[in-house]
Amino acid sequence: MTFADFRTRIPAINSWLLAGVFFSVPLTVAPAYWFSALILILWLIEGRYGAKLRALATEPLVWIFAAYYGVFLLSLLWTADLEWGRRMSGRQGFFLLFALYFSVAKREHFGRYVWAFLLSIAMCELLAFYNWAQLHVWPDLPEGIRVDKGADDTAPFVDRMMYTPALALAGYLAGHRLLFDARGVRQHLLYAGLLLATTLNLLIAGGRAGLLGFLVLLALLTFQRFTRRPLLAGALAMLMAGGVVVSGYLGNDYFRSRVDAGVDEVLNYEQRVNTSMGLRIVYALNSARMIAESPWLGVGIGDFEAEYTRINAEHTPDWTPIYNPHNQYLYAQANAGVLASLLLIAVLFSPLLRRGPADGRQRIRLALPVLFIPICLFESYLMRSNLSLMYVLFLAALWCGVRENEA
Repeated sequence: MTFADFRTRIPAINSWLLAGVFFSVPLTVAPAYWFSALILILWLIEGRYGAKLRALATEPLVWIFAAYYGVFLLSLLWTADLEWGRRMSGRQGFFLLFALYFSVAKREHFGRYVWAFLLSIAMCELLAFYNWAQLHVWPDLPEGIRVDKGADDTAPFVDRMMYTPALALAGYLAGHRLLFDARGVRQHLLYAGLLLATTLNLLIAGGRAGLLGFLVLLALLTFQRFTRRPLLAGALAMLMAGGVVVSGYLGNDYFRSRVDAGVDEVLNYEQRVNTSMGLRIVYALNSARMIAESPWLGVGIGDFEAEYTRINAEHTPDWTPIYNPHNQYLYAQANAGVLASLLLIAVLFSPLLRRGPADGRQRIRLALPVLFIPICLFESYLMRSNLSLMYVLFLAALWCGVRENEA
């Protein structure tokens, strides 16, 4: 094989490597960095820079995502703690890599990317079911692969905070294929089984934001299936969402305890010091105080923790301070001000409002922002590596080639 022949094969190689990045989403994120580095090296070797850069320049999401990363980098100019600021700005790094993923993604390989993600999720679900059985049914079983975060975590590689939103998207994708793409009995049984397994995994995982995201996506999928019958879609969506919650509540002690604890912590948060939901309320209150002090530019991405600790000591000294407010909207505004908030709105809402071709993927293009818009109220998910990776990856694969196809 000559070097010229190798260069012509690079796009196909990079597409397989990109599938490896999709496979990495519910796992530890380290393989995604290695795959991405190799993709970049091959992208540089391939050449054709003019054509590739012109394609990137015409894609709005490339500019929006780069600007979103850039505004946090800009806030280092008024950050006192530059070392922490560089560390925190690095958490937005996958938004810069969107351009690379968009450039190498192949429109005709979207099914490959989805399969890589679903296969990884299925593997994690099997490990999680084993962990749940070892924790609650057969404690004498050998300890499985389990994330070392909490005593009740069943997820194998990442904690429930990052695991359950990935499950929510996987459940939607399985349901979408079941309703719109499956052909024959075997495929219907395969996707129905994956949807059921994902739902059960969500109930034993205990991630409340991820479950909320799944219920929202389940409602979206129902309306997409019954587009011309909105009343029926609404009734079915409420019935299915209610069925998932009630079944989980009645049939799973861990899920029931998480729901009961969450309700109690919200209603009595002042008396439930340092509880999960209570902390989120206090984080929001103190972050609002911080925003009121620095409304336009924010405090700078390196100084949030120091400023929060100061405000916390003054207003809520019994509560544990934190380095992020567990709310993406407050995170953007408090760290980098109004411009960051506007860019966050663009990051989340432009894919939702943008019109794309009726190519069978238009429904999935809505799923990513519909998932992240509500769950970002409960955690700064776009600064969580696995989930920011999931967001940019799927959007890159879903929007690549759209403009060429329209032309």
